[in-house]
Amino acid sequence: MKDNKQKIRFIINPRSGANRKRNLPVLIEKNLDHGRWDAEICLTEYAGHAIQLAKEAADHSYEVVVACGGDGSVNEISSQLIGTQTVLGVVPSGSGNGFAGHLGIGRDVERAIQLLNHGKVIVVDTCRMNGRPFVNLAGIGFDGVVSKRLHDSPVRGLWAYLRYTLEEAWAYKMQQLDIQVDGEKISRRCLLVEVANAPVYGYGFSIVPHADFNDGKLEVLVIKAAPKWRYILESWRFLNHSFHKSSLAECYTCREVVVTPKTPTCYHIDGEGYELKGEARFDICPNSLRVLVPKAFGEILR
Repeated sequence: MKDNKQKIRFIINPRSGANRKRNLPVLIEKNLDHGRWDAEICLTEYAGHAIQLAKEAADHSYEVVVACGGDGSVNEISSQLIGTQTVLGVVPSGSGNGFAGHLGIGRDVERAIQLLNHGKVIVVDTCRMNGRPFVNLAGIGFDGVVSKRLHDSPVRGLWAYLRYTLEEAWAYKMQQLDIQVDGEKISRRCLLVEVANAPVYGYGFSIVPHADFNDGKLEVLVIKAAPKWRYILESWRFLNHSFHKSSLAECYTCREVVVTPKTPTCYHIDGEGYELKGEARFDICPNSLRVLVPKAFGEILR
């Protein structure tokens, strides 16, 4: 009898937050439909290993590659699936898990594995910053500095994120940025510039709720410089996802944006923070990544 099983590779980051608390191989064995899937489990052993494992799976025509980790793992693995027929699956077992949250997968690991058995494949846009792919959000300025501190810290998770946010809120100096939005030039002194493909940071935070990752466009949010007490007064908007409506915010929709800081700063890409050297050029790659999502999410997605 012919074996009609589909090949699925799980790439697990054993150092990612929730993996320290769960035996993922056991949960995969328990919850995956082994009548449908020919499963393979790979543990990453060094920085960049997930990229290599994802590329290998796509080159060998695996039907699905599952990122088991946080948004950083999703970024690395999805980068090798863009433009291929291999589908990205997500088991949220990192810290923030913003992309999984937006897809309707949530934070429950066992439920996420079960969703692989009867999910729906959709096609979404991806983006690039200076040629480097991302699927969710990238930002320059304040959130880049916070993300860089998290990236360099041995401590991760929500409390570390809140701690570094509060510390940087008092120390941060506003940035002068030159911004080109589809060729139109503006200059702003600002807290940050966010470039969004999808709307959700880690932990469910969203400041660009109108971002839609299948509309072929980037959403750009500029938060202008102001006395720090103004940000405190506007903080309630994080609770109802309306910060983009604040008088401190400017919003743009475009296909390409170039941000050039006047002084050294940091950026984040899908939540991972780094130092920025020179300009940051963003563009959109429409309909470039296949993703496995819950059926209910796939049906409401236009």
